[in-house]
Amino acid sequence: MSPMLLLLILAGLVWYWQAGMNCRDIAIATARHTCEREGLQLLDGTVALRNIRPSYGRGNRPGLLRTFGFEYSTDGFSRLSGCIVLRNSRVESIILDSR
Repeated sequence: MSPMLLLLILAGLVWYWQAGMNCRDIAIATARHTCEREGLQLLDGTVALRNIRPSYGRGNRPGLLRTFGFEYSTDGFSRLSGCIVLRNSRVESIILDSR
């Protein structure tokens, strides 16, 4: 394997990891904002990647659809689940369990 090809593969992996971390940060901020707006308590203060798959958006542009899960509480005792779906780095939907 040539050094140039190895360098390109490494650069692609670094880009993929960095994009994933950026999406995770966006999902955390979205979960916090949603919980504040709805009067909920975000539990654990973080999100977890649940699913990642290829997708095609407007104009058949390729991208990745990432689903992040998080837990929140309405009263400090119950644990409910929610999820945030991102297409590339844009929030597509926010789903909360029925209360």
